[in-house]
Amino acid sequence: MPNEIEELNTKESRMEFDYWLHQDVFSFQWWVIVIANLVVFVLLLISMDRKRTLSTVLAFMTAFIIVGAVDQVGKFFDLWRYPHQLIPFTENLNAVDFFVVPSIFAYLYQRFSSWKSFLIAGVVASLVISFIGEPIFVSLGMYQLMRWSYWESFIILVPITILVKGFVDLTQSNVLHINVDRELVINFNPRNKKKIR
Repeated sequence: MPNEIEELNTKESRMEFDYWLHQDVFSFQWWVIVIANLVVFVLLLISMDRKRTLSTVLAFMTAFIIVGAVDQVGKFFDLWRYPHQLIPFTENLNAVDFFVVPSIFAYLYQRFSSWKSFLIAGVVASLVISFIGEPIFVSLGMYQLMRWSYWESFIILVPITILVKGFVDLTQSNVLHINVDRELVINFNPRNKKKIR
């Protein structure tokens, strides 16, 4: 049985690559993926507060990892599909919005420092992504909802924004931070710091 699964996976990968190489790459949808992600990422770089570069990059990477993991789970359980991919041989770059959503969340983290303003902005951004962005990608045939809805996307995106802010805030606090000399410092008691190498 494991050998049969491996053979099917290999066959699927070859078919995906063949389809991408001969029909997908440089198609209209492929260019939309490239341009949309590039434009939003460049806008993030232009608007980035240079004094907060590290925290903004950390927010972007945290969102990129979480959104990528959620995408993989959704694809595995056939909740949604991405008929068009930037490149087919890496999971993290096969969503139509692989840089868009993390860039938006990183911008929100940088722009809204208080939890109240961040949550309001996060809810608004999640609404826009779920009910404007996703329907556009669906209408262009770049995103297919199988057993999923825009409301469910919204319900998933809001906690992701909270996780991003919570994690990055934690790394910026006195409780957990990384020193320049690459030591992880966990400070549960202000008088007693425990260093982990």
